[in-house]
Amino acid sequence: MLNQIKADAYRQIHSRGSYFTLAAAILLGGMITLNGSFYGIMVSSTTMRRLGAANWSALTGLRSATLSATILLYLAIALFVLVMGQEFSKKVYKNTLVLGISRLAFMTSKLMTLLIDVIVLTASYYGVVILVGELTGWSAGAPLLTLIQTLGMMLLTILLFIDAILSMGVIILMLTDSIVTAALFITLWPVLMATCSDMLGWRWLTYIDFTDVVQKIALGTLKITSLVPYLVVCLVIIIVAGGASAMMLQRKEL
Repeated sequence: MLNQIKADAYRQIHSRGSYFTLAAAILLGGMITLNGSFYGIMVSSTTMRRLGAANWSALTGLRSATLSATILLYLAIALFVLVMGQEFSKKVYKNTLVLGISRLAFMTSKLMTLLIDVIVLTASYYGVVILVGELTGWSAGAPLLTLIQTLGMMLLTILLFIDAILSMGVIILMLTDSIVTAALFITLWPVLMATCSDMLGWRWLTYIDFTDVVQKIALGTLKITSLVPYLVVCLVIIIVAGGASAMMLQRKEL
């Protein structure tokens, strides 16, 4: 399994797509901080007005970065394609499996590689926001401990939500053997959940509605203690999706 992770890492290090994706995340974080703006997907006008009217500080910058973090999901699709696309769309994963690695270990290594990729992408994004905010001389806007707790909450939430959606994309890939279909599913997921939540009013949808959660975090209406159920749901999705993907791979013929 470790060798498979190393192989995926080697391929990404030597792929321009990885660097373009990372550069796009860094550029997005810098633009948000320098311009005092946000570029979120499916963000309500009320949220934008409330943040836009605020006096910009380190806390406001972090909230704005979180509001714009929905775009990170679309950047992560490029990483998803790099990690999963070639081997499954061309079915060359069979060459790896015949070398002796178990299908469970193979799928676990793929999911772990995706998780590491999202960690790097998210950390780089917020790291640039903090660095540029410091250089521009923003005031803190909150005690240091509050800023650290807020940043930790945002990082963990964005990381788990993106990874949960990518994990569901892996299931779609297993079902369809189409990287295009899986990427389309990942692309449409936030829009579909936000639309269904508004139209149907089902409260349970909020636990898988990425857009709604980031807006609540951006406005500070979602406390750390209240965030636990959302994180638990994401972890359950990641674990179940990983197990289901491994089972589907077990049934595929070489």
